[in-house]
Amino acid sequence: MIEICNLELSYEGEEKIFSSLSLKIEKNKPVLIISEPGCGKTSLAKALTGTASKFHSAKVSGSFFLDSLDLFSLDVPERKNYVARSIQNPDEAILFPTVENEIAFPLEQRCLKREEMRKEISLLLDRYDLLKYRDADTAELSGGEKRRLNLATLDAISPKLFIYDEAFDELSASWRKRLLELMREKEYVLVLGSHYLFEYENFFESTYELCDGSLFPYEKKSVPFVFPESKVGLCEHTLEISNLTFSQSHRAMREKKTFDLTVPTMRIESGRAYLLEGENGAGKSTLARLITGILEKRGGSITYDGKAVDEKRRKTLVSYLFQNPFNQLYLPRVQDELMSVSSSPEEAERVADLFSLSLTDYTEELSYGKAKMLQAAIYYILNRPFAIFDEVDSAISYRDTMSLLTLYLERGSGVLMISHDERIISSFGGRIYHMREGRLE
Repeated sequence: MIEICNLELSYEGEEKIFSSLSLKIEKNKPVLIISEPGCGKTSLAKALTGTASKFHSAKVSGSFFLDSLDLFSLDVPERKNYVARSIQNPDEAILFPTVENEIAFPLEQRCLKREEMRKEISLLLDRYDLLKYRDADTAELSGGEKRRLNLATLDAISPKLFIYDEAFDELSASWRKRLLELMREKEYVLVLGSHYLFEYENFFESTYELCDGSLFPYEKKSVPFVFPESKVGLCEHTLEISNLTFSQSHRAMREKKTFDLTVPTMRIESGRAYLLEGENGAGKSTLARLITGILEKRGGSITYDGKAVDEKRRKTLVSYLFQNPFNQLYLPRVQDELMSVSSSPEEAERVADLFSLSLTDYTEELSYGKAKMLQAAIYYILNRPFAIFDEVDSAISYRDTMSLLTLYLERGSGVLMISHDERIISSFGGRIYHMREGRLE
């Protein structure tokens, strides 16, 4: 059994994040903890793995036992043999240029023999459907594929306690179910999430809510998914795609394959919400990059209000909120980021309040969910006719997801949401586009 007793954690100069937090995890009885972004889920994971005190100047006290072994008595390198986590930001976890090297590193740390390591790498690649990407550049993977690589690396570490921090985000519906199946093979499992997914039903032995530094039995809440229409005139602007084509070769792959994308037709109107869904690697983010002018199309047309617009012009018409919010945040504080695009300090303060942000917070210290809120706040100030939210629900609550959508639609933006969440997809009443192996349907 794993026992956490009277856990307390505080960062230098700040109030305690936890006060006397206690939790038991029994063998083969997975535990789920739900909380709003910024309430301490990741800090809990860092406290248990030892990185909070070693790398973030945090003070941690209490006890953490695996049977009779005191895990708090172990330094980080030794403790990872017993407890390890997948982190929210998949890019932050990737260290090596190829998929195979990424998985090989923790196996080397376990001192496996070369032949045994080769077999284990192949097994993990197959388990997470990454065999075809064995020699691929990790930077070329989709967000969901990077997430699967992180999970394969966690399996390569093979700890006793697996901590999954927002691990279901960016995974397709089929892979969320597959991940649950893989979790059944682990002895001790702790899952941390920002909202309750369909897939969680009847899987967890215990479910808690983390609030004000303490754990409480989780009471499932019914979330009213009311997708609002804009309050301003509809269809003020249109963005239309016709016969769009794109091709891209993967670098450093043994089997040289080209990814081809085709969009016969697509129309987005300002003041309306749209949804784009599909498997990991199907081309959703590639389409978003083509629409916003980050990638150059091979053929077809993209028009704004009936007139053709080039890549440079589209970058000023369409806001693209990346899957990873930290890839679009550059300045030290929240206030600095908002002031870089706002017309006045008063506007920055008003928008910070709308998006539940503190102007004095350091950007690099934000939780993944709070970073997504800041990313959305920046583009809200820019007020472009269209916006694309890539993995809109990743690491934020359903309430915040609906709040972001409402704020954008009320300003008259046309919003294209990319999501894998079955609850969002099944509740959405507007136009849903489906991406299937590079073709929009």
